[in-house]
Amino acid sequence: MNSSRFNINIIFYSLTIALTSYAFMWAIGQQNKIVTSISLGVLWIIEVFLLIRYINTTNKNLLLFLQSFQFKDSSLTFYKNRKLPFKAIYDEFNRIIGLFNQLKIEKETEHQYFDHIIKHVDTGLLAWDSGHHVRLFNLAAKQLLNVPHIGNLSGLKSILNDMPEKLDKMKPGRQELLKILQGEELVSLYVSVSEFSISGEKIKLASFQNIHTELEESESEAWQKLIKVLTHEIVNSVSPMKLVSSSLLKTIRISEGKEQIVLSSEEVDNMQSGLSAIHNRSLGLSKFVDDYKTISDIPKPEFAEVRISDLFNEILDLLKNSFLHQTIKLNVRIEPGNLKILMDKKMIAQVLINLLKNAAYAFSDHPNPKIKLTSEQANDRTLIIIEDNGCGIPFNMLDYIFMPFFTTRKDGSGIGLTLSRQIMKAHNGYINLVSHEGEGTKVTLIF
Repeated sequence: MNSSRFNINIIFYSLTIALTSYAFMWAIGQQNKIVTSISLGVLWIIEVFLLIRYINTTNKNLLLFLQSFQFKDSSLTFYKNRKLPFKAIYDEFNRIIGLFNQLKIEKETEHQYFDHIIKHVDTGLLAWDSGHHVRLFNLAAKQLLNVPHIGNLSGLKSILNDMPEKLDKMKPGRQELLKILQGEELVSLYVSVSEFSISGEKIKLASFQNIHTELEESESEAWQKLIKVLTHEIVNSVSPMKLVSSSLLKTIRISEGKEQIVLSSEEVDNMQSGLSAIHNRSLGLSKFVDDYKTISDIPKPEFAEVRISDLFNEILDLLKNSFLHQTIKLNVRIEPGNLKILMDKKMIAQVLINLLKNAAYAFSDHPNPKIKLTSEQANDRTLIIIEDNGCGIPFNMLDYIFMPFFTTRKDGSGIGLTLSRQIMKAHNGYINLVSHEGEGTKVTLIF
C-alpha cells in the first residue's frame, strides 16, 4: 500500500515537471511572456528539488537509522503518527531501535550486577593490560594487599619491589604462594593468573586468596602426623633396646659381688643375642634418621633443557629387565615428539623410577598388567603422566600417601612419594595422584 502511494507520488511529480517544462519552453517562444517564462522556470526548479528531496527522504532516514547504532543512540524515533510512504519500514526501524534500547538497558543492568559481585567477592581480583595499566582492582584485593588504589602495576612495588615482575611473568594456569607483610603481620596469599583477550587486547587477571589460616592448620596437622610417625618409629626401636639392655644389666648385677664375673654359656648366648638386637635396632634407627635427612634436605636442582624422549629411554633401559620379568605391557607416548623440559635430569629420573616401581608393585597377581607413560602439553604446562591398571590405593589411605615414612609395601621406606613431591616443588611444579581401589592409579607430574 505504502509503496503504491510512493509510485503514484513519483508519477505525479514527473508529470508536473514535464508539464511545467513544456509550458516553460512554450513561454520562451512567445513575445511579452518574459515574467511567465521566469516564473515557470523557477517553478520547474522547485518541482525538481521537491522530487529529489522526496526520493532522498527514505535514504536519509536509513542513514540516520544506521548512524544511531554507530553512536549507540537509542532515543531516535521515526514518524509515529504521520502517514508517509514506507511507514511499515519506519515502524520496523522504531521496533528495532526499541529492542536495541531494551538490550542496552539489560546489558547495563548485567554490567552493574557483575560489577557489584566483583567488588564484593571475597577473592581479590587484579587485571592489567599489556601496558601494565590496571583495568580492575576490586575491594577484596585492596584489603588483602593493603593498597587503596593503583593505576599501574608498578604501584605494587610498595608491597614487594619485585611483585609487578613476578605477577606479569607468571604463566596462565600457574599458582604461587606469595608472602607479604601487612603492618607487622605476615600474610600468605595464594595467587593464580589467567589470560584472555578483549577486542584484540591481551588482559591478565590475577586472583588473590588469603590462606594464612588454612596453611597454619595444614602445617599443624602435617606436624602432628609426622610426630606420630616419628614417635612410632622411635618407640619401636627404643622399647626393645630398653628391655634388652635392662636384662643384660640385671645379669651383670647378679655377679657384682663376686671377685670374678663368671657367665654361663647360656648367659653369654643371651648377652650376645641382646647386644645383636640392640645393634640391629640401632642400625634401623640410624637408617630412619638418614631417610629423614634425605627428604628434609633436598639439594638445589641443576636445571638444563632435557629432551623427554632421551629421559624416557634411559629410565626404561634401567627398568627393562624387571618389566619383562613381570610381563608388563608398556605404552609410551610423547606429543610433540621433540618435547623438552627445563629440569634437573637426575632428580626427575629418580622420581620417575620410583613411580614406575610403585606402578609395577601394584600388579600382584594381575592377569594383564599395563603401564602408560605419557608426556604432553596442556594449558601452557608440560605434563608427565604415569598410569597403571593395578590394584589402586584404598580411599582411606589417600590422605597419607605423601606423608613421610608411610608405606603399604613390606620392603618400602615410605619416603619415595614424599621425596618426589619435594623434588617437584624444587622444580616449581607439583605432583598430582588419583587412584581408585581395584581400578588403578594415575600420577601426573606438572611442570
